[in-house]
Amino acid sequence: MGTTLLQRIVGALRPTQRALSFLPRTSRWLVVALTATVVAVSACGDGDGLTSPATAENVTRTYSVYALSGTSSALPAAYQFTSESLTRPQVLPSGSLNFDVAFDIGADGRVRILPARIVAPAPPNGSPSLGVLKVTQAFDALTKAPDRGYLSDSTVVAGIGDTYVFEVRQSGCIYQEPFYAKLTVDSIIAAERRIVFRSLVNRNCSFRSLSNGVPKN
Repeated sequence: MGTTLLQRIVGALRPTQRALSFLPRTSRWLVVALTATVVAVSACGDGDGLTSPATAENVTRTYSVYALSGTSSALPAAYQFTSESLTRPQVLPSGSLNFDVAFDIGADGRVRILPARIVAPAPPNGSPSLGVLKVTQAFDALTKAPDRGYLSDSTVVAGIGDTYVFEVRQSGCIYQEPFYAKLTVDSIIAAERRIVFRSLVNRNCSFRSLSNGVPKN
């Protein structure tokens, strides 16, 4: 939402002194408070032209992770978007999970990307929810996350070069907006049950840019 449009909304919502003069003093304060709340929510928008700039830089990173089955429990087999880190799936002492997606390799040699709710559906503090969407663009060509079409907590099967976008819903954003990430499989080393993938995570609330650098949208 651009600054001009935001000003129009504020102008439309701001109650006039004349209108407020007909209300009891308590009601006047309630109207002003409600107006401020609506304006704050309106300013959040969908990441296009936000008045608050992004602070986290988007960086493409390459990872090497192992299949969840048929590998040592000491090897990483999962990824957490919020921390951009590899891990072995587990329930932490706090009751939460330490990952968003886990990886496996099927009998067909293709990669299974497993959302946390598939791997661990009922930890004490609940599993994080993810939206997932396969796109036709190559990883580098995809510069903006789509705004619809995501499947909730669905296992996806990926071959080399396939690109997926993730809508991270337990983002910690103040208005519960999601943030977005993209991921592609670069290689599958079957003999080691190892997967090499690239990921870019936009950790700026509601911003949908999937290009390197500090996003503008």
